[in-house]
Amino acid sequence: MTPRAVGRVLWLGAWTLFLRELRRYSKEALETVLAPAFQALVYFVILVFALGPERGTDEGEALLSHAVPGLILMAVLFRSAETTAFSLLLDRMEGIISDVLMAPLGAAEMTVAYALAGAVSGLATGVVVLAGAMLVWPLPPTHFWALPVFAALSALMMSLAGMLIGLFCEKWDHMAAAFVFVLTPLTFLSGVFAPVDTLPAAAAFAVRFNPIFHAIEGFRYGFLGSGTGADPLASLAVVAGTVVFLLACNGVVIHRGYKLKP
Repeated sequence: MTPRAVGRVLWLGAWTLFLRELRRYSKEALETVLAPAFQALVYFVILVFALGPERGTDEGEALLSHAVPGLILMAVLFRSAETTAFSLLLDRMEGIISDVLMAPLGAAEMTVAYALAGAVSGLATGVVVLAGAMLVWPLPPTHFWALPVFAALSALMMSLAGMLIGLFCEKWDHMAAAFVFVLTPLTFLSGVFAPVDTLPAAAAFAVRFNPIFHAIEGFRYGFLGSGTGADPLASLAVVAGTVVFLLACNGVVIHRGYKLKP
């Protein structure tokens, strides 16, 4: 029997790994889809009641309109990062990663497969959150092109960040600490609920160096148009540049087999 020829890129292997990760995500739909949607709704309800006497005023409605895009993208960001971080850490701790390493997959193929699966899972969750948000607070988009572009790039960015967490962490406590002490503050302080200009001047200046801030502001631009905290094209460049940087980092780490090979 003539051996099957394998090209420079094993597309079938990458596609198979991608599908495996999506199946893993879909089997936990209650946790991966409904839970983030419910969490975003709870945040919105809390914000509505926290407005108090401002509820129903122009200022209150402006704040809610500002917060809704942030809540939607926050669900996308966290789900994308959690998917890849969980998958890689679980595979490493259970020894399942050996099955992936035995396949003729290169570092680039593994990186792309894991990253795209995490991004797709985050976007699927975001669609559910978006549908629920539009039911309780209709917000027609102003620049529709920005919504899928920033959502896709942001999901890919956080999926790659989650990969690094899954590759470097040794146990579940480490992963939880990375999310609680790193990703959560970086996200919550990036203008999810209120404009960053409300922060102290030094903090507002520092936040503008955070790619998550640019992801949220770019996505918010799709709904609200002008008046967001950053130029949309500059934000697009920052998020895209971060994706390229994280792709390279993950490719190097996986190529070297860091904490993947005994």
